Amino acid sequence: MIDKQMVSGHRERLRKRYLKSGINGLQDYEIIELLLTYTVLRKDCKSIAKQLLLKYKNISNFFALDKNEFISNKNISERTYVLFRLIGDIIEKKLYNDISVQRIKLSNNKKLIQYLKYNLGSKKIEIFKVLFLNTQNELIKDENLFYGTLDKSAVHPREFIKKVLENDAKSVILVHNHPSGALKPSESDILITSKLKHLLEKLEIKLLDHIIVSPNGYFSFLEGGIL
Repeated sequence: MIDKQMVSGHRERLRKRYLKSGINGLQDYEIIELLLTYTVLRKDCKSIAKQLLLKYKNISNFFALDKNEFISNKNISERTYVLFRLIGDIIEKKLYNDISVQRIKLSNNKKLIQYLKYNLGSKKIEIFKVLFLNTQNELIKDENLFYGTLDKSAVHPREFIKKVLENDAKSVILVHNHPSGALKPSESDILITSKLKHLLEKLEIKLLDHIIVSPNGYFSFLEGGIL
């Protein structure tokens, strides 16, 4: 049986260590552990956190879990899911705000890549996102348009063009993720990019880049000389 005073003392020491040293003073499992202490009562959160990190490999994967997968873990409740989801949404909103208040650079844009990797990098299915930009390369909005492997059956050009016109975009950036972790564009990726670029050119709208993201990094069609 777990000693309640020992558990309480350990939690308090962990909180004080965080206040003193910040997040860099904690190991990855301790970050999860500290969050768990606010929703998991009278249990050893250290062992729970270590098991979760072992199962999901890293913190990003854990934050990216959908609700059913999240609460399927022992000792994890819907209340815990709400806490982690809220924190994840706050992080994503902050990253989005960082790119929405200034012109988007076309190469080596660290803030844009950080947002895209956080937003899509850990997803288990391929998602095709479009960033709609104005004449100043400022973000109008972004939207997930299609789901599934990028080919003619997954990406609908008519729907894509409709969204571009609805947002009065003067240029766009295409983005999709590779759940496998691979960053090299597939033949389908290259073909659909060429097709959409051709359609946009007819409307005098620029395709600025197509970016592939995964937990392992990113690949830019522009930087790679494909676009």
